[in-house]
Amino acid sequence: MEWTLERLSRLVTARPVVTLIVLLVVTVGIGSGITRLAPQADESVFLPEDSEVTIANDKIRTLFSNSSNTLAATAVFKGDAALTPEGLAQIDAALGQATSDSRVAPLLARPTPVIGPTRLLAAELDTDDFASVSQRQIDEAADHLSLDRLVGTDADGATVAISNIRLLVDADGDGDTADDSEALADAELAIRDIMAASEGPLVGGSLSTAVLMEDTQDATGSEMGLLMVLALGVIAALLLLFTRSPFDLFISLLGLVITIIWVIGAQGWLGPEGAGLIGAPNTLTSMVAIMLIGLVVDYAIQAVGLYREHRYQGLDVASSVRLGLRAVIVPLSLAAITTITSFLTNLISPIPANGDFGIVAGIGVASGLIVMLVLVTSSRKLLDLRRESRGSLRPARPISGAIPGIGSALEAFGGLLARKPVPFLVVIGVVTLLLGMASTRLDTAFDTRDFLSSDGEVRAHLETLDAAFGGDSDSVKVLIEAEITDDRTVRNILDFTAAFDDDLRRPEGVVGSIESSLSQLLIDWVTDDGTLGDNYDSELESISTAASEFRLDPEKIQALLDRLEELDPSGFSRVAVNNPDGLDTLLIEFQSLSGDQERTARMVDDLEGLWFGPEEDLTVTSNDVVGLDVVNAMTESQTESIITTMMAALIILALFFWITLRRPSLSFIAVVPIFMVLLWVLGTMALVGIPYNVITALITALSIGIGVDYTIHIIHRYQEEFEHSRDPEEAARRTLKTTGSALLGSALTTALGFGVLMLSSLTPFQQFGVVTALTILYALVAAIVVVPPAMIVWAAYQNSRLHSAAARAGQQLVDS
Repeated sequence: MEWTLERLSRLVTARPVVTLIVLLVVTVGIGSGITRLAPQADESVFLPEDSEVTIANDKIRTLFSNSSNTLAATAVFKGDAALTPEGLAQIDAALGQATSDSRVAPLLARPTPVIGPTRLLAAELDTDDFASVSQRQIDEAADHLSLDRLVGTDADGATVAISNIRLLVDADGDGDTADDSEALADAELAIRDIMAASEGPLVGGSLSTAVLMEDTQDATGSEMGLLMVLALGVIAALLLLFTRSPFDLFISLLGLVITIIWVIGAQGWLGPEGAGLIGAPNTLTSMVAIMLIGLVVDYAIQAVGLYREHRYQGLDVASSVRLGLRAVIVPLSLAAITTITSFLTNLISPIPANGDFGIVAGIGVASGLIVMLVLVTSSRKLLDLRRESRGSLRPARPISGAIPGIGSALEAFGGLLARKPVPFLVVIGVVTLLLGMASTRLDTAFDTRDFLSSDGEVRAHLETLDAAFGGDSDSVKVLIEAEITDDRTVRNILDFTAAFDDDLRRPEGVVGSIESSLSQLLIDWVTDDGTLGDNYDSELESISTAASEFRLDPEKIQALLDRLEELDPSGFSRVAVNNPDGLDTLLIEFQSLSGDQERTARMVDDLEGLWFGPEEDLTVTSNDVVGLDVVNAMTESQTESIITTMMAALIILALFFWITLRRPSLSFIAVVPIFMVLLWVLGTMALVGIPYNVITALITALSIGIGVDYTIHIIHRYQEEFEHSRDPEEAARRTLKTTGSALLGSALTTALGFGVLMLSSLTPFQQFGVVTALTILYALVAAIVVVPPAMIVWAAYQNSRLHSAAARAGQQLVDS
C-alpha cells in the first residue's frame, strides 16, 4: 500500500508541467463530446421498462395506430367578448388559420380535428360567418347547447373559451413515433404562435405537450445557469475566506469547471448521438452538475489543507506536495469509490432515467477526484517551487486556522466529547428516534407545474383552466384485454359505459361522455334516428337483438362483431382488435381533468373498480397517469436503493479496512452515522412539508456521498493520531482541531453554495437547495459528534487488547 501510494504521488507530482498538459489534452478530448449531446428526454424515461402503463402504451401504438395516437392542443381565449359575434369570429379565424397551416394540416386527426364552441355554434346556427349573426341568436344557441366544458369563467370573472385541436402522434402510422416527434412539436408551437397573434377582442394562447416542455426547459435552463453562477460566486467567496489565496481559489474553481466539462462531454460521447450506452439528458442528469459542486469542492479543500499542513510542519514544497497527496488520496479515494458505488446502485433500477443518472453521477465523482488531485497538487507545486527557489515563498497558513478560534474550540469540544460522550449520544439517539418516526409521514406529491416559469403565459393559462373548468383536459385511454365473445366481458363493457352516465358511479375527474368505444360504435349502428346518412344497419340491429339474451351466446356475439367490422372497418379498428388466436383487445377513450395527481389516482381506482374481472384485464393510461406512474416508480425505486446503497458502502469499507488495517469494524463506524443522517433529513423534510419526489429523492445518494466523505476523513485522521499517541482522548482532540476544522470550512462552503438554490423561483430547486444544505450540515454533525465517541470506544478496546497481550507475554516470561 505504501509503495503504491508513493509511486502514485510521484507520478502525479514529479513533472507538473507534463501532468497539466495531459490534463488539458484529456479535457479537450472529453469536452468535444458536448457537441454530441442529445435533446432533453421527456417523462417517458422515468417509466419502468416493465411498467403496465409503458406496455399498454406500446400496445396502443401498435394495435390502434390509425387513430388512437392523438394529443390535443388546447386553444385558450379569454375575454368578456368570447360569446359575441366579434369574439367567435376571432376564435374561428384563428382555428381556421391553424388547421390550414402547412405544419399543422398533415397531422390533424380525422374525422373531427377540432372540438370547440365555434364548431358547435356554427352547426347550430347553420353559418360559417359569425359576423352575420346577432347576439340574440348566439345566446339562444348557447342555451340550447351544452358548452360547460368549452366555455367557463376565470377567477377574475372573465369568460374563457377553449377549443381542442387533435393531432396525430404517429402521422405515418408506422408505429414509430420518434420520427414524427419533431414535426409534432413544430405543429404544437405553430398553433401556440397563431393563437397568441390572433387579432380581436380576446387574448389568445395555447397549451400542449410541446408548449409545456419548451416552457419547462426555458425556465429550468435559465434558472440553472443563473443559480450555477450564484452558487459558484458564493463558493468562491467562502473559498477565498478559508484559503486566503486567490491562486487556490482560481485552481479550485477551474477544477470545478473542468469537472463539469468532463461530465457533460461524457454524456455526449456515451449518449444516443455517441456510443448509445445511455439515454438523452433528463431532469435527474441535469442536476448532476449542481451536485458536483458540493462533492468536488471538498476534494480541493482537503488537498490544499493537507499540503499546507505539511508545509506548516517545516517541510519543503516538493515533499509537502508528495506527502500531502499521499495522505489525502486514501480517504478521498475511499469516499469517492463509496459514493460512486452508491450512485451506480441506480443501475439495478427498472427506470431508465435512474440508471443514466447513476452512470453520469458516478463519472462526475470520479472526474472530480482525478481533476482536483491532479490540478491542485501539480499547480501548487509548479507555482511554489518557483517561489521557493526565489526565496519569496511565504509561510503556510493552515486552513484549520481560517476562522479565528475555531481550531481551539473544536479541540476543546473534542476533549469534552471524549470525557462525557454519553450525554451527546443520548441526545443524538433521541433526535434520531423522533425524526425517524416523523419520516414515516413523508409526502410524495410532485407537481410538474413547479418547473414552469412562475410568471409565464403557460402557467397563467393553466391557472385559467383550473379556475374555469377545474383543470386542463387530458385524453385518457383504457386498454382492455379480454375475450370479447365472453358473456362477462360484454356485460362489463356495457356496465362500464353506463357508469359514465350515472352521476353516482361516474369516475372522479372524468369530463363528458365516452368519445369512442366498441359499445358506442355499436349503439351508433343499431340506432336509427331518421337522419339521412346516419350510421344504421337493420341486419346488425336484428343480430344485436338476438344476441341480447339472459346469457349471451358467444357465436351470436361473434356474428355481431363480424357484421360491425364489415360495415365499418375503420371505426371498428379504432376501438377493437378481434384476435382469433388469443385475447381480444378493446380501447375506450374519453377526457379527464388534469393537473391533480391525487384526483388522477382516484380516477384510476374508480375505473378499475368498474371492471368486474381480473385486474390485469384493464390498464388506464394518459399523460397524467404516466406522470403518476413516474412519481410512484421513482419513489419506490429510490426507497429500495437506500438499503442496497448502505449495504454496498458497508461491504466496500469493510473490505478496505480489513485489507489495510485488518480492522473491518471501522466500516460500521463510517456507515451507521450516515443512516442516522438519512433519518434526520427525511424527518426534517416531513416536518417542514418538503415532499419526497423525483428531485428530493436524490438525497439518498447525496447523504451517502457527502456523509461517507466526512466520516472517513475523521476515522482516517483519528486512526493516524491514535497510532502516534495511543491516547484516545488526545487523538479525538487533535482530529477535531485539524480535520474537523477543515471539514467545517468545507461544509459551510458547500452548504451556503447550495443554499443559493433557495433563491430560485422554481419550487423543485428551492426544495433541493434546502434539503442539500440540511444534508451537508447534518453530515458534519454526525462526523464530529457521533464518530469521535465511537472511535474513542474503538481505541480503548484496542489499548485493552494491547495491554492484555502485553500482560500475557509478561506472564509467559515469568512462567518460563
